[in-house]
Amino acid sequence: MSQFQYDAYLSCSRRDHGWVRSVLLPRLVEAGLRVLLEEDDFSAGSIRSDQNNLGWLNCRRILLILTPHYFADGGPEVEKVLLQTRNPESFRTRLIPLLKSGAQTPRWLAGLAQLDFSEGADLELAWKQLLIALGKPPDTSILAQPTRSRWHLAHPYATPPIFTGRRVEHRMLTEWLQHDTEHPLLVLRALGGFGKSALAWHWLMEEVDPEEWSRIVWWSFYENDASFESFLAQALAYLSEGLLDPRAIPLREQVSKVLRAVEQPGTLLVLDGFERALRAFGGLNPAYHDDDAMPHPRELDCLSPLAEDFLHRIISQPGIYGKVLLTTRHLPRVLTGPNSPNVNRCREVELAQMHPAEAVDFFQAHGIRGGRADIEAIGEAVGYHPLTLRLLAGMILGNDHQVGDIAAIFPLELSGDLVQRQHQVLEESDHSLTAVRKNLLAHIACFRGPVDYDALQAIASSISGLVTDLRDLESRGLLQHDRKTDRFDLHPIVRHYAYSQLPVSDRAAAHAQLRDYFRAMPRRKSVQSVDDLSPVIELYHHTIRAGQFDAAHALYSSRLAGCISYQFGASQLEIDLLLALFPEGEDRPPRLTDESAQAWTLNSLANSYSFSGQPRRSAPLFERVNPTFEKSKDRSNLAISLANLADDQAKIGALRSAEANLMRSITLCREMGNELQEAVGHQELGRLLVYRGEWSGADAALAAALKMGEDQNHVQLQGVVWAYRALRELQRQRQSFRRSFTGLPTSGALTAARRALELAEETASVPHFVYPVRDYVRAHWLIGASERLGGQFDEADRHLHEALSRCRRNNLVETEADILVDLARLRVDMGEPAEARRLAEEAILITERSGCVLPGADAHLVLASLASRAGDPTGVARHASEAARLATCDGPPDYAYRAAYAEAGQWLCELTTVPG
Repeated sequence: MSQFQYDAYLSCSRRDHGWVRSVLLPRLVEAGLRVLLEEDDFSAGSIRSDQNNLGWLNCRRILLILTPHYFADGGPEVEKVLLQTRNPESFRTRLIPLLKSGAQTPRWLAGLAQLDFSEGADLELAWKQLLIALGKPPDTSILAQPTRSRWHLAHPYATPPIFTGRRVEHRMLTEWLQHDTEHPLLVLRALGGFGKSALAWHWLMEEVDPEEWSRIVWWSFYENDASFESFLAQALAYLSEGLLDPRAIPLREQVSKVLRAVEQPGTLLVLDGFERALRAFGGLNPAYHDDDAMPHPRELDCLSPLAEDFLHRIISQPGIYGKVLLTTRHLPRVLTGPNSPNVNRCREVELAQMHPAEAVDFFQAHGIRGGRADIEAIGEAVGYHPLTLRLLAGMILGNDHQVGDIAAIFPLELSGDLVQRQHQVLEESDHSLTAVRKNLLAHIACFRGPVDYDALQAIASSISGLVTDLRDLESRGLLQHDRKTDRFDLHPIVRHYAYSQLPVSDRAAAHAQLRDYFRAMPRRKSVQSVDDLSPVIELYHHTIRAGQFDAAHALYSSRLAGCISYQFGASQLEIDLLLALFPEGEDRPPRLTDESAQAWTLNSLANSYSFSGQPRRSAPLFERVNPTFEKSKDRSNLAISLANLADDQAKIGALRSAEANLMRSITLCREMGNELQEAVGHQELGRLLVYRGEWSGADAALAAALKMGEDQNHVQLQGVVWAYRALRELQRQRQSFRRSFTGLPTSGALTAARRALELAEETASVPHFVYPVRDYVRAHWLIGASERLGGQFDEADRHLHEALSRCRRNNLVETEADILVDLARLRVDMGEPAEARRLAEEAILITERSGCVLPGADAHLVLASLASRAGDPTGVARHASEAARLATCDGPPDYAYRAAYAEAGQWLCELTTVPG
């Protein structure tokens, strides 16, 4: 129970009772304050009367109404009371000077921030400061956030009720939106705590005209599982007004349709927290990252190739009249460097500190009383960092002794560099909490993103005081509350700090609580989308964070692996989930007790990397899992893994090792009598020898594979062999004629490719057989390539686009670059150099990210031919040299990508030949 009977004691001159009784007292009582008004004059000795002494003791705050009458009638006697108290400083902190009319403040009141109610003062601010000082701040919780009913605000930002300043940035954003026709893409970049999200949201809500900008999507990557693919689906459904079903449209086609919408005036896409779409913040646990360190450049690649394609095309396509705004901590690499020739169409703005005057406005808007010089000194000490200023305001407002007075933080000693001083404020803000609230904050940090009230009840130590505790954390700037969705969230910096303060043993217990909470949720009867798996993914996450890796592995293999890999083909999500089983990093074993489970996990992760077009990362994992198969004498899985390893090694140009591993796989299969797997080895060896230009060896290997496939009546294997026979004919024609001229004899390649398509159709008709997506893609690609060489451009275009559509629909990055290269060649033949360049450059982006050197060499050769047609010998030399480097692989003549290496050599030779 409180020791005080009243909230405030009003000490004033009787001659000022008119204003006090008619204005001040009613307003305070209306606010719910208990007020005691001094009834006697400040005549000598009266302040020490029993009645007044009782008033001082029973009131939490003492409000001094400063006027000339007050001092003339004996007000300075308050100083004597101050000196007579046992704890003068404690008594002094209870004093609140209210300046009503001109009076010179005496020395004994120096250092106490005054409330200015004098004539000409900002009375709205003064009332706010007074109510805050007396413990009854104006209720801002009822302030509804602005809404725009026609906009798609997928993840509304929980803006604090008080947002001030950033006028310069507002004007910059409005100028870009309204008048900047050169930059369809604006990147608002800043490190954590600079208020990127709050600024963008507040500007959107307050400054953007919904009549002129009628189609707006706000998407936050800070949400759990808010992937780029999910953004595409929701944006497409909204921008098409529900006429298009994203589930029926290939992913890359979704990118194209969203971009077509952005071509239209009045369309704005805001992608908030885009750093979460980058590799540096991948995985299940980006919320726990200490993310102010600069990542390696490759870590700034987008997690999704679709995101890279989207950004690349935004700055490359002409005729875009809509706008895209990114807020991010780091600039995506696709928007920088030599492979972004139109990077100047991207405008980058680094968000800096708040302006000193805006910091003053910010503090005053919170009802904090203090001089401008004091506020600016504090702001300068923390670099005018918005999050730190918000925490300082929360500390001032939460101070029990000097609530609302800037003097409350003067004892705070800050030292070190700017970052250290900002961190010290965060520490002090956390330390000022009660034990219960500090524990609640740390437990909220265990969640990966926004959380609803029901989940918080599951972890709260005291349900009865939960609402009060949440409100206190919010008032201190530590917690964000989205009242529209009634969800709670933490700023990433606060989350990282609060989580780090939780002892390791307590973390495990907290996550175990959350595991039980999500485990109790009823299972879905059917799973139609990745979003339907969210509760299971949360269960998996908290099971791992509780330290129960074996249980998490069992959960993943039983409830997640099949859906994610086979039903949805979500390779990146699969990678994120599997990596969680490698807390020491993927270069160390997964933290599982069973060796066979370790091997299964390693193999699954390797396959996921391979399927998502990342052979540079999959090959080392296959190499690591093979010794486990050897140790357990599991020759069947070893043979399969060796073939998988060889496939990825071939993609990255390690042709010698690929051949050795295929030969070993074939030998193992022969020893086991596993003719079907042996046929796979011969089939892959045949393809490898095709790229090496070893025609007779390739013929023999493919013939052996076909014979075994026919003996086993395995239709799918036969289809793959016929596709590789088509590839052999195309590569042989290319090496014979050096350049990819049209009108060549391609009947052999076309016949083989068409046979591959027939066998894919036959395979697809087999009940309960895995749909042969890769077989269709491969067959259509090779038919298109063959038709192009035969001069049948329409047929070539049809089949190549069919291959690309199927490839992108199923995220088969491994084949996409090859198809793009042949589409680029087709555009060259059709006299469309600009489109040919775009396709070749898109192929190069994919190959650079994946490490696939063979299509990378081919793409550079397309660019070399375009440079030659444009009379650019420097461009020819640059691209031919890069093609030669990539095609070298393990070294010519035997272990190079022979056709590409020879073509690159021809270009370079022609550059050095002197005519006549």
